[in-house]
Amino acid sequence: MLARGGLISRFLIGVVVLAGFVSMGCRFFGSRSQNVVTAPVDSSPVVLEINGSKENLSSFERFVKARLSDFYPQTLQNQTDGDKLRSGLFDEFVLRQLIVFEARKRGLSATEEEIGRAIAEQHQQTTLEGTDESVTSLPSSERRIEIANDLLTMKYYQSAVLTGLHVSGEEIEAYYHEHEARYQERNGFYVREVRVSGAEEAARIEQQALRKPDDFATLVRQHSTAPNAVNGGLIYYATQQLPAVLEDAITPLRVGSISKVVRSNYGYHIFKLEARAEPLPLEKVRQQIEEDLLRTKNQKLIDSYNERALAEAQIKVYHDRLGFHYQGRLNQPKSES
Repeated sequence: MLARGGLISRFLIGVVVLAGFVSMGCRFFGSRSQNVVTAPVDSSPVVLEINGSKENLSSFERFVKARLSDFYPQTLQNQTDGDKLRSGLFDEFVLRQLIVFEARKRGLSATEEEIGRAIAEQHQQTTLEGTDESVTSLPSSERRIEIANDLLTMKYYQSAVLTGLHVSGEEIEAYYHEHEARYQERNGFYVREVRVSGAEEAARIEQQALRKPDDFATLVRQHSTAPNAVNGGLIYYATQQLPAVLEDAITPLRVGSISKVVRSNYGYHIFKLEARAEPLPLEKVRQQIEEDLLRTKNQKLIDSYNERALAEAQIKVYHDRLGFHYQGRLNQPKSES
């Protein structure tokens, strides 16, 4: 039996994406036809038993590869770091497999369509983030097994743990008033900035900007040496974030107007005020607050459920078969003697 006590507040991919998963209306859920990808026959050593169900070393190694590809460096500096990393991953693996077993007992499954959709979304996300897909170390069949298992954990949490969960209007309003200063004290400004090194060049750009203020973003891209020139120089500054000489040039501007040339230690600046940040009324932030509160509730419920499930499960770990020095919190090696 596993001792109680706050094990694994961070739980693999399922917890990371669960709030978004719930808010998407469970769009991963399809019919139960075309059922789950199954693992091939496994001859590697049994390293774990959960309520009598056995898990092989190769299943854990597949889990490690999936997580390393996404979250961790492929190489570690020393053996101690490697043992610590694998120990944490093993604890996550045990919890994930426990939830997968419970999901299957409920008759839940992941269809080929759902797995394919998850793979496509994963590919789109890595593309947007600029991730090098060459680091992916899982063959496609093993990757599908891991995705199927992660989908099962999400389905189980949704059907067995998070049922009926919602955020009331009173909770949203209470949160807004509790953090009202965050939404009311928004007196910064959005500006575009041209920064150049010479006074004469700055004067020429100022005249061009005054003639055609709508072309200011183009002037930024053509002339500015500031790092944000590539996006037209648009940037948000909070009050008192800038040196006084620059803020004094921006503060009196009307929206859409152009500043005079201002000199600082960084060069010569010309600003165009695009907008002033206004206080945010409740109705403008109601949806965001609801999503944040729902995400917090989800996490608390899942953490609480995970602790109970692990404490009640019969778990046996064969530490001598893991291939590393286990430093996690599951039953200690001496219990096997």
